[in-house]
Amino acid sequence: MARCCLLRLTVTARAAKHGAMAHPIPHLPDRTPWALIAALYAAGLIAAGQFAKVSLTLGPLALAYPGSPVAFAVSGVAVMGIVFGVYAGGITASIGPRRAILLALAVSAAAGLGQALLPAFPVLMGLRVIEGAGHLVLVVAIPTLMAGLAAPRDRGLVMGLWATFFGVGFALAALVLGEGAAPAYAAHGALAGLMAVILWKMVPRGVVAARRPLPRLADHLVIYTTPRLFAPALGHGIYAFAFLALVTYLPEALAAPWLAPVLPVVGIVGSLAAGAVARDVAPGALVAGGFLAMAAIFGLALAWPGQAAALSVLAMLVSGIVAGGGFAAVPALNTGDADRALANGALAQLGNIGTFAGTPVLAALGGGASLPMAIAVGVFGAGATALAYRAANRANVR
Repeated sequence: MARCCLLRLTVTARAAKHGAMAHPIPHLPDRTPWALIAALYAAGLIAAGQFAKVSLTLGPLALAYPGSPVAFAVSGVAVMGIVFGVYAGGITASIGPRRAILLALAVSAAAGLGQALLPAFPVLMGLRVIEGAGHLVLVVAIPTLMAGLAAPRDRGLVMGLWATFFGVGFALAALVLGEGAAPAYAAHGALAGLMAVILWKMVPRGVVAARRPLPRLADHLVIYTTPRLFAPALGHGIYAFAFLALVTYLPEALAAPWLAPVLPVVGIVGSLAAGAVARDVAPGALVAGGFLAMAAIFGLALAWPGQAAALSVLAMLVSGIVAGGGFAAVPALNTGDADRALANGALAQLGNIGTFAGTPVLAALGGGASLPMAIAVGVFGAGATALAYRAANRANVR
Protein backbone atom coordinates (compact mmCIF):
# COMPACT_ATOMS: atom_id res chain seq x y z
CA MET A 1 0.00 0.00 0.00
CA ALA A 2 2.90 2.32 0.73
CA ARG A 3 3.95 2.01 -2.93
CA CYS A 4 0.54 3.04 -4.16
CA CYS A 5 0.30 6.23 -2.14
CA LEU A 6 3.77 7.51 -2.96
CA LEU A 7 4.79 9.64 -5.86
CA ARG A 8 8.16 9.06 -7.37
CA LEU A 9 10.38 11.73 -5.88
CA THR A 10 12.75 13.18 -8.41
CA VAL A 11 14.96 16.07 -7.59
CA THR A 12 16.55 18.57 -9.89
CA ALA A 13 19.49 20.20 -8.20
CA ARG A 14 22.05 22.83 -8.83
CA ALA A 15 25.32 23.16 -6.99
CA ALA A 16 25.41 25.72 -4.25
CA LYS A 17 28.29 27.73 -2.99
CA HIS A 18 31.02 25.58 -1.33
CA GLY A 19 29.58 22.48 -2.99
CA ALA A 20 26.48 22.10 -0.80
CA MET A 21 23.28 21.32 -2.65
CA ALA A 22 21.16 24.41 -3.09
CA HIS A 23 17.37 24.35 -3.20
CA PRO A 24 16.05 21.51 -5.35
CA ILE A 25 12.34 21.39 -6.07
CA PRO A 26 11.09 17.85 -5.34
CA HIS A 27 7.70 16.55 -6.44
CA LEU A 28 6.43 15.95 -2.93
CA PRO A 29 3.73 13.46 -1.94
CA ASP A 30 0.38 14.94 -0.95
CA ARG A 31 -0.40 12.06 1.43
CA THR A 32 1.86 10.68 4.12
CA PRO A 33 2.41 6.88 3.89
CA TRP A 34 1.89 6.26 7.60
CA ALA A 35 2.48 2.51 7.42
CA LEU A 36 5.92 3.10 5.94
CA ILE A 37 6.63 5.89 8.44
CA ALA A 38 5.77 3.43 11.23
CA ALA A 39 8.13 0.81 9.77
CA LEU A 40 10.96 3.34 9.55
CA TYR A 41 10.26 4.41 13.15
CA ALA A 42 10.50 0.74 14.17
CA ALA A 43 13.93 0.66 12.53
CA GLY A 44 14.79 3.67 14.68
CA LEU A 45 13.80 1.73 17.78
CA ILE A 46 16.25 -0.97 16.69
CA ALA A 47 18.92 1.74 16.40
CA ALA A 48 18.13 2.86 19.96
CA GLY A 49 18.43 -0.77 21.03
CA GLN A 50 22.04 -0.77 19.89
CA PHE A 51 22.79 1.42 22.90
CA ALA A 52 20.20 -0.03 25.23
CA LYS A 53 21.05 -3.71 24.85
CA VAL A 54 24.57 -3.19 26.22
CA SER A 55 23.65 -0.55 28.81
CA LEU A 56 21.01 -2.89 30.26
CA THR A 57 23.24 -5.99 30.27
CA LEU A 58 26.46 -4.55 31.67
CA GLY A 59 26.20 -6.84 34.72
CA PRO A 60 26.08 -10.11 32.73
CA LEU A 61 28.67 -8.71 30.33
CA ALA A 62 31.06 -8.01 33.20
CA LEU A 63 30.64 -11.61 34.37
CA ALA A 64 31.42 -12.87 30.86
CA TYR A 65 34.53 -10.67 30.60
CA PRO A 66 35.99 -10.39 34.11
CA GLY A 67 38.54 -7.60 34.39
CA SER A 68 37.67 -6.06 31.01
CA PRO A 69 36.45 -2.44 30.67
CA VAL A 70 32.98 -3.44 29.49
CA ALA A 71 31.59 0.10 29.92
CA PHE A 72 33.51 1.09 26.79
CA ALA A 73 31.24 -1.25 24.85
CA VAL A 74 28.52 1.38 25.37
CA SER A 75 30.50 4.55 24.68
CA GLY A 76 32.15 3.14 21.57
CA VAL A 77 28.98 3.85 19.60
CA ALA A 78 28.93 7.49 20.77
CA VAL A 79 32.57 7.94 19.76
CA MET A 80 31.68 6.78 16.24
CA GLY A 81 29.05 9.50 16.11
CA ILE A 82 31.48 12.17 17.28
CA VAL A 83 34.15 11.30 14.73
CA PHE A 84 32.09 10.19 11.74
CA GLY A 85 28.70 11.91 12.08
CA VAL A 86 29.23 14.20 9.11
CA TYR A 87 30.59 11.32 7.00
CA ALA A 88 27.40 9.36 7.68
CA GLY A 89 25.45 12.28 6.28
CA GLY A 90 27.71 12.37 3.23
CA ILE A 91 27.36 8.62 2.64
CA THR A 92 23.58 8.87 2.90
CA ALA A 93 23.54 11.78 0.46
CA SER A 94 25.78 9.83 -1.92
CA ILE A 95 24.11 6.41 -2.05
CA GLY A 96 20.60 7.52 -1.08
CA PRO A 97 18.69 6.93 2.18
CA ARG A 98 17.03 3.69 1.05
CA ARG A 99 20.32 1.93 0.31
CA ALA A 100 21.94 3.45 3.39
CA ILE A 101 19.21 2.13 5.70
CA LEU A 102 19.20 -1.37 4.23
CA LEU A 103 22.99 -1.58 4.36
CA ALA A 104 23.12 -0.28 7.94
CA LEU A 105 20.49 -2.78 9.10
CA ALA A 106 22.35 -5.65 7.44
CA VAL A 107 25.63 -4.60 9.07
CA SER A 108 23.88 -4.20 12.43
CA ALA A 109 22.31 -7.64 12.15
CA ALA A 110 25.63 -9.32 11.36
CA ALA A 111 27.47 -7.45 14.13
CA GLY A 112 24.74 -8.16 16.67
CA LEU A 113 24.62 -11.87 15.91
CA GLY A 114 28.41 -11.97 16.16
CA GLN A 115 28.25 -10.34 19.60
CA ALA A 116 25.77 -13.00 20.72
CA LEU A 117 28.62 -15.52 20.48
CA LEU A 118 30.43 -13.54 23.24
CA PRO A 119 33.79 -13.70 21.43
CA ALA A 120 37.09 -12.50 22.91
CA PHE A 121 36.70 -8.97 24.29
CA PRO A 122 38.79 -7.24 21.57
CA VAL A 123 36.62 -8.94 18.94
CA LEU A 124 33.47 -7.86 20.80
CA MET A 125 34.71 -4.27 20.81
CA GLY A 126 35.50 -4.48 17.10
CA LEU A 127 31.95 -5.70 16.44
CA ARG A 128 30.61 -2.82 18.55
CA VAL A 129 32.55 -0.33 16.45
CA ILE A 130 31.14 -1.89 13.28
CA GLU A 131 27.67 -1.79 14.80
CA GLY A 132 28.30 1.82 15.78
CA ALA A 133 28.83 2.64 12.11
CA GLY A 134 25.49 1.00 11.32
CA HIS A 135 23.81 2.92 14.14
CA LEU A 136 25.19 6.20 12.89
CA VAL A 137 23.98 5.66 9.34
CA LEU A 138 20.52 4.66 10.62
CA VAL A 139 20.03 7.79 12.73
CA VAL A 140 21.02 9.95 9.76
CA ALA A 141 19.31 8.11 6.90
CA ILE A 142 15.99 7.25 8.58
CA PRO A 143 14.91 10.84 9.40
CA THR A 144 16.15 11.95 5.98
CA LEU A 145 13.86 9.43 4.28
CA MET A 146 10.96 10.07 6.67
CA ALA A 147 11.10 13.79 5.92
CA GLY A 148 11.14 13.10 2.18
CA LEU A 149 8.15 10.77 2.37
CA ALA A 150 5.96 12.94 4.61
CA ALA A 151 3.45 15.32 3.11
CA PRO A 152 4.45 18.95 3.80
CA ARG A 153 1.63 19.42 6.32
CA ASP A 154 2.68 16.34 8.30
CA ARG A 155 6.44 16.81 8.17
CA GLY A 156 6.77 18.52 11.55
CA LEU A 157 4.63 15.84 13.18
CA VAL A 158 6.72 13.07 11.61
CA MET A 159 9.95 14.68 12.79
CA GLY A 160 8.52 15.14 16.29
CA LEU A 161 7.70 11.43 16.29
CA TRP A 162 11.26 10.63 15.20
CA ALA A 163 12.64 12.73 18.05
CA THR A 164 11.18 10.19 20.49
CA PHE A 165 12.89 7.13 19.01
CA PHE A 166 15.76 6.92 21.49
CA GLY A 167 13.70 7.29 24.66
CA VAL A 168 10.98 4.93 23.45
CA GLY A 169 13.51 2.37 22.21
CA PHE A 170 15.41 2.43 25.48
CA ALA A 171 12.20 2.04 27.50
CA LEU A 172 11.00 -0.88 25.38
CA ALA A 173 14.37 -2.59 25.69
CA ALA A 174 14.20 -2.22 29.47
CA LEU A 175 10.80 -3.91 29.44
CA VAL A 176 11.63 -6.89 27.22
CA LEU A 177 15.31 -7.68 27.76
CA GLY A 178 16.09 -10.62 30.01
CA GLU A 179 19.09 -11.21 32.25
CA GLY A 180 21.45 -12.74 29.71
CA ALA A 181 23.65 -10.73 27.35
CA ALA A 182 23.95 -13.34 24.59
CA PRO A 183 20.18 -13.89 24.12
CA ALA A 184 19.58 -10.13 24.09
CA TYR A 185 22.23 -9.56 21.42
CA ALA A 186 20.96 -12.46 19.32
CA ALA A 187 17.37 -11.22 19.47
CA HIS A 188 18.42 -7.69 18.56
CA GLY A 189 20.51 -8.89 15.62
CA ALA A 190 17.63 -11.03 14.35
CA LEU A 191 15.23 -8.07 14.60
CA ALA A 192 17.65 -5.88 12.62
CA GLY A 193 17.82 -8.52 9.89
CA LEU A 194 14.03 -8.91 9.83
CA MET A 195 13.55 -5.15 9.58
CA ALA A 196 16.01 -5.00 6.67
CA VAL A 197 13.82 -7.49 4.78
CA ILE A 198 10.62 -5.61 5.67
CA LEU A 199 11.97 -2.25 4.52
CA TRP A 200 13.50 -3.80 1.37
CA LYS A 201 9.93 -4.76 0.48
CA MET A 202 8.21 -1.58 1.69
CA VAL A 203 10.45 1.30 0.63
CA PRO A 204 9.78 2.08 -3.05
CA ARG A 205 12.78 2.10 -5.33
CA GLY A 206 11.20 5.10 -7.00
CA VAL A 207 12.15 7.34 -4.09
CA VAL A 208 15.18 8.97 -5.65
CA ALA A 209 17.30 11.74 -4.21
CA ALA A 210 19.84 13.93 -5.93
CA ARG A 211 23.21 12.36 -5.25
CA ARG A 212 26.43 13.93 -4.05
CA PRO A 213 29.96 12.64 -4.41
CA LEU A 214 31.23 10.44 -1.58
CA PRO A 215 31.94 12.40 1.62
CA ARG A 216 35.13 14.36 2.04
CA LEU A 217 36.82 16.06 4.96
CA ALA A 218 35.74 19.35 3.38
CA ASP A 219 32.11 18.47 4.15
CA HIS A 220 32.73 19.63 7.72
CA LEU A 221 33.66 23.09 6.42
CA VAL A 222 30.60 23.15 4.15
CA ILE A 223 28.23 22.23 6.97
CA TYR A 224 29.64 24.41 9.71
CA THR A 225 29.76 27.49 7.47
CA THR A 226 26.19 26.98 6.18
CA PRO A 227 23.67 28.06 8.85
CA ARG A 228 20.72 26.07 7.47
CA LEU A 229 22.82 22.90 7.77
CA PHE A 230 24.29 23.44 11.23
CA ALA A 231 21.56 25.37 13.10
CA PRO A 232 19.48 22.26 13.99
CA ALA A 233 22.65 20.42 15.04
CA LEU A 234 23.77 23.27 17.31
CA GLY A 235 20.52 23.19 19.25
CA HIS A 236 20.53 19.41 19.46
CA GLY A 237 24.08 19.31 20.78
CA ILE A 238 23.26 21.83 23.53
CA TYR A 239 20.07 19.93 24.38
CA ALA A 240 21.91 16.58 24.53
CA PHE A 241 24.61 18.09 26.76
CA ALA A 242 21.98 19.00 29.35
CA PHE A 243 19.43 16.22 29.00
CA LEU A 244 21.42 13.11 29.89
CA ALA A 245 23.33 14.90 32.66
CA LEU A 246 20.14 16.22 34.27
CA VAL A 247 18.30 12.93 34.00
CA THR A 248 21.28 11.33 35.74
CA TYR A 249 21.81 13.83 38.57
CA LEU A 250 18.58 15.77 39.19
CA PRO A 251 16.78 12.96 41.09
CA GLU A 252 19.60 12.74 43.62
CA ALA A 253 20.26 16.48 43.76
CA LEU A 254 16.60 17.21 44.52
CA ALA A 255 16.18 14.18 46.81
CA ALA A 256 13.37 12.99 44.55
CA PRO A 257 14.19 9.49 43.26
CA TRP A 258 10.77 9.28 41.58
CA LEU A 259 12.11 11.71 38.97
CA ALA A 260 14.40 9.06 37.46
CA PRO A 261 11.70 7.30 35.38
CA VAL A 262 9.53 10.40 34.96
CA LEU A 263 12.00 12.84 33.35
CA PRO A 264 12.72 10.77 30.20
CA VAL A 265 9.00 10.12 29.69
CA VAL A 266 8.02 13.78 29.85
CA GLY A 267 10.81 14.53 27.39
CA ILE A 268 9.18 12.09 24.95
CA VAL A 269 5.80 13.77 25.45
CA GLY A 270 7.38 17.15 24.76
CA SER A 271 8.92 15.94 21.51
CA LEU A 272 5.57 14.60 20.30
CA ALA A 273 3.95 17.93 21.20
CA ALA A 274 6.65 19.80 19.29
CA GLY A 275 5.87 17.81 16.15
CA ALA A 276 2.24 18.93 16.27
CA VAL A 277 3.06 22.55 17.14
CA ALA A 278 5.68 22.71 14.36
CA ARG A 279 2.83 22.55 11.85
CA ASP A 280 2.02 26.18 12.76
CA VAL A 281 5.14 27.53 14.50
CA ALA A 282 8.58 27.83 12.94
CA PRO A 283 10.83 25.08 14.40
CA GLY A 284 13.64 27.55 15.05
CA ALA A 285 11.32 29.61 17.25
CA LEU A 286 10.37 26.45 19.15
CA VAL A 287 14.04 25.66 19.81
CA ALA A 288 15.19 29.13 20.93
CA GLY A 289 11.97 29.79 22.85
CA GLY A 290 12.15 26.36 24.45
CA PHE A 291 15.66 26.98 25.73
CA LEU A 292 14.59 30.32 27.18
CA ALA A 293 11.56 28.75 28.86
CA MET A 294 13.79 25.99 30.29
CA ALA A 295 16.11 28.58 31.80
CA ALA A 296 13.18 30.46 33.34
CA ILE A 297 11.55 27.34 34.81
CA PHE A 298 14.82 26.02 36.23
CA GLY A 299 15.48 29.50 37.64
CA LEU A 300 12.13 29.38 39.39
CA ALA A 301 13.01 25.90 40.73
CA LEU A 302 16.26 27.26 42.16
CA ALA A 303 14.40 30.11 43.86
CA TRP A 304 11.55 27.87 45.10
CA PRO A 305 13.18 24.71 46.49
CA GLY A 306 9.93 23.27 47.80
CA GLN A 307 8.58 22.97 44.25
CA ALA A 308 11.89 22.27 42.50
CA ALA A 309 11.05 18.66 41.60
CA ALA A 310 7.66 19.50 40.05
CA LEU A 311 9.13 22.45 38.17
CA SER A 312 11.94 20.25 36.89
CA VAL A 313 9.34 17.93 35.36
CA LEU A 314 7.84 20.90 33.52
CA ALA A 315 11.28 22.07 32.38
CA MET A 316 12.16 18.64 31.02
CA LEU A 317 8.83 18.55 29.18
CA VAL A 318 9.92 21.79 27.50
CA SER A 319 13.31 20.24 26.72
CA GLY A 320 11.46 17.63 24.68
CA ILE A 321 9.94 20.46 22.65
CA VAL A 322 13.47 21.72 21.99
CA ALA A 323 14.50 18.29 20.71
CA GLY A 324 11.43 17.86 18.52
CA GLY A 325 11.79 21.36 17.13
CA GLY A 326 15.40 20.67 16.15
CA PHE A 327 14.50 17.56 14.17
CA ALA A 328 11.60 19.40 12.50
CA ALA A 329 13.96 22.23 11.54
CA VAL A 330 16.10 19.98 9.31
CA PRO A 331 13.48 19.55 6.55
CA ALA A 332 12.03 23.02 7.19
CA LEU A 333 15.36 24.67 6.36
CA ASN A 334 16.57 22.20 3.72
CA THR A 335 14.37 21.21 0.80
CA GLY A 336 16.61 18.53 -0.73
CA ASP A 337 17.36 15.05 0.56
CA ALA A 338 21.12 15.50 0.18
CA ASP A 339 21.11 18.66 2.28
CA ARG A 340 18.88 16.99 4.85
CA ALA A 341 21.30 14.09 5.06
CA LEU A 342 24.21 16.46 5.71
CA ALA A 343 22.19 18.35 8.33
CA ASN A 344 21.21 15.08 10.03
CA GLY A 345 24.85 14.01 9.98
CA ALA A 346 25.85 17.20 11.79
CA LEU A 347 22.95 16.69 14.20
CA ALA A 348 24.21 13.19 15.00
CA GLN A 349 27.76 14.47 15.46
CA LEU A 350 26.95 17.35 17.82
CA GLY A 351 24.31 15.27 19.61
CA ASN A 352 26.90 12.62 20.39
CA ILE A 353 29.38 15.26 21.54
CA GLY A 354 26.74 16.66 23.88
CA THR A 355 25.81 13.24 25.23
CA PHE A 356 29.44 12.31 25.69
CA ALA A 357 30.41 15.56 27.48
CA GLY A 358 27.40 16.61 29.56
CA THR A 359 27.43 13.96 32.27
CA PRO A 360 31.19 14.14 33.00
CA VAL A 361 31.00 17.95 33.22
CA LEU A 362 28.14 17.85 35.73
CA ALA A 363 29.90 15.07 37.64
CA ALA A 364 32.96 17.31 37.93
CA LEU A 365 30.84 20.25 39.10
CA GLY A 366 28.92 18.07 41.55
CA GLY A 367 25.26 17.06 41.49
CA GLY A 368 24.36 20.14 43.53
CA ALA A 369 25.19 22.26 40.49
CA SER A 370 22.39 20.66 38.45
CA LEU A 371 19.98 23.60 38.55
CA PRO A 372 22.59 26.36 38.00
CA MET A 373 24.03 24.40 35.07
CA ALA A 374 20.56 23.88 33.62
CA ILE A 375 19.88 27.62 33.81
CA ALA A 376 23.20 28.44 32.16
CA VAL A 377 22.65 25.91 29.37
CA GLY A 378 19.15 27.26 28.75
CA VAL A 379 20.33 30.87 28.48
CA PHE A 380 23.26 29.94 26.26
CA GLY A 381 21.09 27.69 24.11
CA ALA A 382 18.47 30.39 23.62
CA GLY A 383 21.03 32.95 22.50
CA ALA A 384 23.12 30.67 20.33
CA THR A 385 20.20 29.05 18.51
CA ALA A 386 18.37 32.35 18.01
CA LEU A 387 21.43 33.68 16.19
CA ALA A 388 21.95 30.48 14.21
CA TYR A 389 18.34 30.20 13.05
CA ARG A 390 18.23 33.90 12.23
CA ALA A 391 21.25 33.44 9.96
CA ALA A 392 19.70 30.32 8.42
CA ASN A 393 16.41 32.06 7.68
CA ARG A 394 18.16 35.07 6.18
CA ALA A 395 20.22 32.83 3.90
CA ASN A 396 17.12 30.93 2.75
CA VAL A 397 15.26 34.18 1.98
CA ARG A 398 18.08 35.18 -0.32
